[in-house]
Amino acid sequence: MDGSVATFHRTSAPRSGIAERIWNSARAEFSRRGYHGARVQGIARGAVCNVALIYRHWSSKKALYLDILRAVWIGTANDIARLVADGPVGAAAIVDGYLDAMMKDQQGSQLLIREYLDGAPHLLLLAQNEPALLEPVKRAAAALAIAGAPGGDTDPVLAVVTIGGLAALVASAQDAARPFVSVAPTAEVLRAHVRTLLLHGLAPANAPQ
Repeated sequence: MDGSVATFHRTSAPRSGIAERIWNSARAEFSRRGYHGARVQGIARGAVCNVALIYRHWSSKKALYLDILRAVWIGTANDIARLVADGPVGAAAIVDGYLDAMMKDQQGSQLLIREYLDGAPHLLLLAQNEPALLEPVKRAAAALAIAGAPGGDTDPVLAVVTIGGLAALVASAQDAARPFVSVAPTAEVLRAHVRTLLLHGLAPANAPQ
């Protein structure tokens, strides 16, 4: 057993056809504008169809968003669940797992960040309806606790949530450094930078706090 999250409804794009075009267009629209800013008309334009066709496949904009948000979440959560299921892991493996999972899906990361900025109401709704969606986070937190990290009074669950949120932010805003540097960092350089920052912080060892 790999510890993957149980599934219901869609966890990936529908098979080829109009539903797939709607799905891909909606994914792009929600990632750019968030749930509240996204427009069904914009999704229809991107899918090259009329609004009525969208409602033949999904009952509402909210239903479509929840399906896509859930698929994005499960894609990341299952990567982390498989990582933890492979055996004891420490902070470095958790950080690497989240960075890899988020950076391979920039659009999905953008969608998650916009959901977080809204206070994660739809993610909360999904978790209330299917608590198993949160299991990978809990397992990752337990792995951190068993490995003796993080230290001090840091809560392992909050540590994992922070790692995941920062990984999504970095993945969704890879060009954000451009105004401040002469040469924009590559995704690999940015990943290495964030990994070092998360694992080792800013203060040198033995520095006064």
